[in-house]
Amino acid sequence: MGFEMRDSFVRREECKAAWESEVEFAEMARVVKALAAELGHDADTALGALARHGLGAALGVLADQAGGVDVEAGYLRRRAQSRVAASRLQ
Repeated sequence: MGFEMRDSFVRREECKAAWESEVEFAEMARVVKALAAELGHDADTALGALARHGLGAALGVLADQAGGVDVEAGYLRRRAQSRVAASRLQ
């Protein structure tokens, strides 16, 4: 009986971790899309890089398109704004 309970707990934790990872990826995608719009660039290339290679690649694409703008600072600012707005909804 204890073994089955442990397996149930482990599965629940795995599902929770997968859900949190999915939520984090969705947040990154929203912020990258908003930042691309703010910079006046097409978000599709950056979102494709995010999906294939991660956040660093997406920010690299935006930095290449922006030419000298501090994209990382813009990303962090946008992400903080997004989290503040989300906390107001709760």
